[in-house]
Amino acid sequence: QGTTLSTPAGLASAIPFAQGATTISAVVYSPDSGIQVRLKVEDAANGQISAETEATTTVANGWQTLVFDFANPAANTAALNFANTYNKVTIFYDFFNNPTKDNRNHLTWRFEQLLFQFHELSEIHLF
Repeated sequence: QGTTLSTPAGLASAIPFAQGATTISAVVYSPDSGIQVRLKVEDAANGQISAETEATTTVANGWQTLVFDFANPAANTAALNFANTYNKVTIFYDFFNNPTKDNRNHLTWRFEQLLFQFHELSEIHLF
């Protein structure tokens, strides 16, 4: 089960992915380390157009910044295509586990901010 970080119509502007500008960072709180987190971007008007990547938490019961590099797609997902529009973002915590496995349905994950870095010194706050 994921959490969409935009309106159903998408973000105000599409994410400007380009060669060398493929990362989004998220500040997240995780109850455990070693948790797989997946980030999905898609075209709000066409859910068949999407790209997904993953990062793993290394901090338990604390905040950390995860960097999601869409140049490295998650297994069995489409590669990022710079010609596509990506204006919807969804985050999935503990992606590979069933919510009831190991009683994980009582755990809380939090999200604080999402940043797209398109230049070494430039970034856009997506959320």
